[in-house]
Amino acid sequence: MSQTRAVALIQQALARNATRLNLSKLELTELPPEIGQLTELRVLWLQKNKLESLPPEIGQLTKLRRLRLQENRLTALPPEIGQLTELQDLSVYSNELTTLPPEIGRLHKLQRLITAANNIQRLPDEIGDLTQLRELNLGDQLRKRKRWGEPFSKGNQLGELPPAIAQLQNLQSLSLSNNQLGELPPAIAQLQNLRWLGLSNNQLGELPPAIGQLQNLLWLGLSGNQKLRLAPEILEAGTEAILSYLGKVQDAPKEWVSKLLVVGEGAVGKTSLLRALRGDPFVKGLITTHGIETDTLLLPHPELDGVRMQLNTWDFGGQQIYHATHQFFLTNRSLYVLVWNARMGFEQCKLNYWLDTIEARAPQSPILLVATHTDERNAGLPLAELRERYPQIVDHYDVSNHDQQGIAELQQAIAETAASLPLMGERWPPDWARVRDALRQRRTEKQYIDPSEFDDLLARHSVTGIEERVLTNWLHELGEIIYFKDVDELKDAVILDSQWVTQAISQVLESEEVKKGLGLFRRAHMDVLWRKIEAGMREHLLRLMEQFDLSYRTLDNKDISIVVERLDFDPPADIEPKWECLTQPHNEISMKFTLDKTMPAGIPTWFIARQHRFTTYNHWRYGALFADEQKRHWGLVQAFPHDRYLRLTVRGPAPHNFFALLRSGLELTLDRFEGLKVEKKIPCPGGNGDKACAYEFGLDHLEKRLELTPPKLTIECPACFTDVPVPNLLVGIRFDTTYERLEKIHADFLMKAAPYLIKLGKVMKYAQPVLGPWVSWVTDKEQYQKQFKDDMKVMKDISDSIVPLFENPKDAKLAARMDEQRDADRAGGAMLRALRLLLEDKDKEMFWGGLRSKLTKEGHWLWLCPHHYAEYRD
Repeated sequence: MSQTRAVALIQQALARNATRLNLSKLELTELPPEIGQLTELRVLWLQKNKLESLPPEIGQLTKLRRLRLQENRLTALPPEIGQLTELQDLSVYSNELTTLPPEIGRLHKLQRLITAANNIQRLPDEIGDLTQLRELNLGDQLRKRKRWGEPFSKGNQLGELPPAIAQLQNLQSLSLSNNQLGELPPAIAQLQNLRWLGLSNNQLGELPPAIGQLQNLLWLGLSGNQKLRLAPEILEAGTEAILSYLGKVQDAPKEWVSKLLVVGEGAVGKTSLLRALRGDPFVKGLITTHGIETDTLLLPHPELDGVRMQLNTWDFGGQQIYHATHQFFLTNRSLYVLVWNARMGFEQCKLNYWLDTIEARAPQSPILLVATHTDERNAGLPLAELRERYPQIVDHYDVSNHDQQGIAELQQAIAETAASLPLMGERWPPDWARVRDALRQRRTEKQYIDPSEFDDLLARHSVTGIEERVLTNWLHELGEIIYFKDVDELKDAVILDSQWVTQAISQVLESEEVKKGLGLFRRAHMDVLWRKIEAGMREHLLRLMEQFDLSYRTLDNKDISIVVERLDFDPPADIEPKWECLTQPHNEISMKFTLDKTMPAGIPTWFIARQHRFTTYNHWRYGALFADEQKRHWGLVQAFPHDRYLRLTVRGPAPHNFFALLRSGLELTLDRFEGLKVEKKIPCPGGNGDKACAYEFGLDHLEKRLELTPPKLTIECPACFTDVPVPNLLVGIRFDTTYERLEKIHADFLMKAAPYLIKLGKVMKYAQPVLGPWVSWVTDKEQYQKQFKDDMKVMKDISDSIVPLFENPKDAKLAARMDEQRDADRAGGAMLRALRLLLEDKDKEMFWGGLRSKLTKEGHWLWLCPHHYAEYRD
């Protein structure tokens, strides 16, 4: 039937002397040879059939300009295709072609060739004869799209491009996405009219620097090339930055430099291992590494003759006291060697702890496990189980530092793994290399320089804009400098000698006076320990310790700092009586934070440092007792590393605000570990008599119950079988942000106030509770609905008050000041002050939507209902 229909259509077209013919969607399995009679055809549609081949008569359509063959089953194009010398547009995507015939090179007028979604494995050299071609699509399955360059699921199987591709001088669009290309010919840079180049989803290892010469290129697609050795910062900066970088590195040699971090417990042989890898003789009884020792390791490239790779080695002291200081040096794009002692066993060497730490701080970095002292005892290790849990593990190696057994094999493994690191083999623009070399020279003269001196050095070598940011990041990642340019407290110095700074900080951690003083580090002692360091740099080092929560200055005496890593492991003997004897009666809020892996170093000591303004000087390595300034609300945080959880409990007449503040700091501390997953749980308030129920409800589960329509307001405890009101469990724990509630009632206002209001929502998160009524949820349905309605009215009043604030330029500037504070960590500072200025300016009486304002002792402005305002009034 379909064949008969096609012949009839051909005859009708012949009778009309037609120039166009549509034979699409006819279920054709073959094309009638009568097609050759239509010598006047200009356009022929054959798409969406089942054609497996074309008849030779197709070559008789010598006036054809457009031929649509997509979405058929063609396995080849006939040689007669080359007779269509007037053809300008040929589409054969979504077929089963494995190659293109050489005769295609005769189509000298062809301007558009679409061959995506086939199985083409190679292109004929004759492709270069298509000199009028403007669009060549070998990778994207054509479809309607919002913008050019969206990736598609199927391309071809091209493994290489013929050099003849460079002859397509008129080409403007070239899609090679979704193929198997491992490299591009440098001659591709001759396509000077190219505007769009799609290379996504290939196997490219690097780009020829000559691509930087494509001056007219507007878009370059590179996503999905997992092996591509191009720095992420440059990729993320876009086409212009990529072309600029490639243009500058065209004649630059590759730099074979990266970072190797050797970690593990103390006394497992890390330093001796590095000596063995360098070929140094074994020395018995080496002095234990204190802090961090930096050096270099040179290894031959595993595949490239004459290439030597330089690994900047970081030897980390394994003692517990140094673990927290290591965190800010554990960077991605590095190779980790985790060392353990076969005599001690992998459990005693805390392999899981170190693997969890690396996974949390550098989740994409490869790890080599190395067992030392294997000349004394065989290394027993559940490697398969570990590799399943930690996919970063490359392999495990047994060595003896004493007799060099296994060292050569380990050297080879390090070389093979390091060769594929992101920055290894990267091309540095000559100006970048000169900046780095100048910094190395200055390192021989001084340990640090002023940022203005660093900026002058960059400017002198024409490193500006995105290049300045990328180079600064590279230098920091590779350990060439330590420079926190985006941190206000630390941007006043560029440290050139990382070993020097770690030694300076280690002096504090190792100080016996600090240890005896239960972690107190006094300015007088600082002047002695750091007497050879300039006064300004002493302050910088102190701020560096505070930035990473290694220490904090006390509020009552700025000349005293508390070094949290020198706190006692055991709590004070009187901590329980103090906690239990708090003023009665009181309310209590508690939450448990369960970790999915070993508790990283720095938890909870970073949290203790972060919340120093609430200190009661009752703190130890795994916990602390906090209080607000009036000593009306108390908070207890305790960490249980072996059980992998923390608990935060707050007591007092209205503990909700204090709990929110402490919980915020604890969650920010946990968020510092990228790979750490945390489950939050709420204790059941039930029990039998004097015995409390031990069951804990998952916070996510409770919140989902309230999000149902209608909400499920009770839940049965599976342990004590008590029906517990869900809102009661969430009192003080679940607060909707101002932004979320306004979104439900005033969409027009949200549109007008964005993006300011988004930041306002973040502010309110840190100024909880914003609305007191939310803490008085009840389970009675009628009361619940009335309470909800009251809350909605309050928020409506607030939103109606805020709208006029954005109608003049002065107010917009105030809002902009808030918008500049993007870091949620700072929400308690400049961001809240800017909000207060904005509100004060518009409401002199400070009485908003039925809420009264109150400045807490912690420095937070709250807007509270009358009930909770009374709690803060005195």
